[in-house]
Amino acid sequence: MKIIIFTEINRRGGVDNFIISLINNWPVKEDKFIIISNASHPGLKYISENLKDECDIITHNIPLNWSFLSNNIKYLPNFFQRVFRQIFRITLSPFQYYSLKKLLRKADGDHLISVNGGYPGGETCRLATIAWTSIGMPPSIHNFHNLAGKARRIFTPYEYYIDKRLEESAKKIITVSRYCLESLFVRPIFKKSNKLSFIYNGLPRPDNDKHDSKKLRTKLNINQNAKLIMMIGTYEKHKGHEFLMQSMTSVFEKYPQLHLAIIGTGTDNEKSNVKAIINQYGSGKNIHLMGFINNAASMIKEADLLVIPSQSDESFGLSAVEAMLSCIPVISTDIGALPETLGENGDCGFYSPSNRTDLFAANIMNLIGNPEKAKELGLNGRRRALKYYDPKLMASNYLKVLE
Repeated sequence: MKIIIFTEINRRGGVDNFIISLINNWPVKEDKFIIISNASHPGLKYISENLKDECDIITHNIPLNWSFLSNNIKYLPNFFQRVFRQIFRITLSPFQYYSLKKLLRKADGDHLISVNGGYPGGETCRLATIAWTSIGMPPSIHNFHNLAGKARRIFTPYEYYIDKRLEESAKKIITVSRYCLESLFVRPIFKKSNKLSFIYNGLPRPDNDKHDSKKLRTKLNINQNAKLIMMIGTYEKHKGHEFLMQSMTSVFEKYPQLHLAIIGTGTDNEKSNVKAIINQYGSGKNIHLMGFINNAASMIKEADLLVIPSQSDESFGLSAVEAMLSCIPVISTDIGALPETLGENGDCGFYSPSNRTDLFAANIMNLIGNPEKAKELGLNGRRRALKYYDPKLMASNYLKVLE
């Protein structure tokens, strides 16, 4: 069986890890995979380097609404840039659709899994699902990893039509959590659909035996016994860097020798905003803004806590599972699917309302001051992660849908 994984992405992230994990843990070793992606996707090399077996990767230069004429409109205010990109979404779609039909025929696969960041997300992902059945192939899987958004009113007729065609074309529309699935109900077509489902993402167990347990602290030039809190996430505003720094004010007052490592990446503007927040709330404190680190999950083992201060848009909780697999407790907000990922509050960590910096800080201080409790929560987290977030279980569930 030859399976095509189609995706459209403009930044590295969780979708890349999902594709890697799905292929590496696929139950039928005789099956072959083909990845089709926009040539501008910055994660293609990362995917290729982390696949266990050789996999064909086909790239294309079909114009995309977020990159089409981007140099021409980049000087316009953000509002007008967004408007033009929505207009491009519609005007480019006929050309994209017919280009995808040609591309998919040439790839000559047996099944298609279209992997999208969010919904509607990348337009070629939706159109690939529709184009696949239009060339006479069996209904495919349409997969998405972030929360669905409402259609903008002015574009409602187009969005309604594409949603309807996609729902008719897909065998299953699968996302990564119950919370994320229910977000799709903001789109009228999906409210009564019987094709919706969710499969939790699966993550490989970290090979802690190969990881130098002193690597991060050595990199930061701090004492090997110093307490260390870690945050991993992009520098986007909704990830909650300002909320975290407000919370850490009281934490640093009680534990001035504590260190905070922030790992992530973002645009130049996003980086500048995060630096400004640190200067405002954490000047003079032990805060390390580390930027992007390849395979940062391998360093979670060195932390005493992982913090997830998200303020919106959490469809799963990938970094939470990475921490749980390494027996590290998690302090998070109660945004999105984070409670669903962590389970009962106080079992694998603690979560609190996204507007309560006092509770977030109290939860951090509770575990920093109680290492035995932190160890207990860490062990609970590993048990939960192995039960629900096993990559072999995830891949097996996707295979069952195809079969």
